[in-house]
Amino acid sequence: MFSYAVAFPARDTFSQGLSSSFYDEYIQFREIYNAASQCIGEDLHEISYRNNTVKPELHTVCLITHCYALYQLFRSNIKKPDAAIGFSQGEFTAAAVAESLDFLSILQLVYRLEKIIVNSPKVTDGRMARVVELDREILLKCCEEADPGRKELSVAILFSKDQNVVSGSSGAVERVGRLAKQNGARWVLSLGNGGAFHSPLCKEILNQSTPIFEEYDFRDTEIPVYSCIDGCGSRVGTVIRKKLSNQIAGSIVWDCLIHNLTEQGIDTIIELGPGCSISGNTRIVEPAVKCNWVNNIQDLESILKCIGK
Repeated sequence: MFSYAVAFPARDTFSQGLSSSFYDEYIQFREIYNAASQCIGEDLHEISYRNNTVKPELHTVCLITHCYALYQLFRSNIKKPDAAIGFSQGEFTAAAVAESLDFLSILQLVYRLEKIIVNSPKVTDGRMARVVELDREILLKCCEEADPGRKELSVAILFSKDQNVVSGSSGAVERVGRLAKQNGARWVLSLGNGGAFHSPLCKEILNQSTPIFEEYDFRDTEIPVYSCIDGCGSRVGTVIRKKLSNQIAGSIVWDCLIHNLTEQGIDTIIELGPGCSISGNTRIVEPAVKCNWVNNIQDLESILKCIGK
């Protein structure tokens, strides 16, 4: 029997489009969407599948709803996963499928957090960039030179020794990009102006969101939820909640997370949702991990034929 982790993508994949095929085909999927829409008081189907440019504060809510509903379809045909993981905001979906907090409460929590984020210009006006083929230690020194005191800039996502992501104010990211190129980086790839997530600029959001998290009673789980902030899995509800909260302003240690998964004997990741970003980034860390991506009905049918119940 194979051992696998179910995985969920981050906010940025929403803009790549959600497949409406599941909603159109499955009553179970529609029922979850209807319950989510009623809970939030918005037509999430409209935002998810017809007009994904409106109401940015609901984009992560829609993404989580889509991925959670997809998981329920998937889970009805296969054994329970051995772990749940999520990239950045995808970790909220992981907590929901592990049943640390019920799905609708997760949506309410995320909606409250997203409203804080969209009203935080320091974060939303910032940017991120992927630095390729530059030793991480050199990149850290570039960050220190570009932002002495590290108040505006961080290495926000750690993929490998020589491929990582910086995040911060536009000026700081531009400065560190120049320094990275001068120090031998092959590429510095802008990730757009989507925001300076997992950077020091998020500390104000962290201060505002911490008491909000405390309002929610996260339960212990049967399967571990692996945290982006330290790469470790936990079944303890209070620990899952604390790590989710701290993740807002902390770096994502994806390399550590994937290594910890493989040490536990998990050799397969099944990614549910748009983008294929988790599969792609996981292959950078550990090429031997089997990654499967489910984005539409054809993908779902194909993988179920391969692995079955």
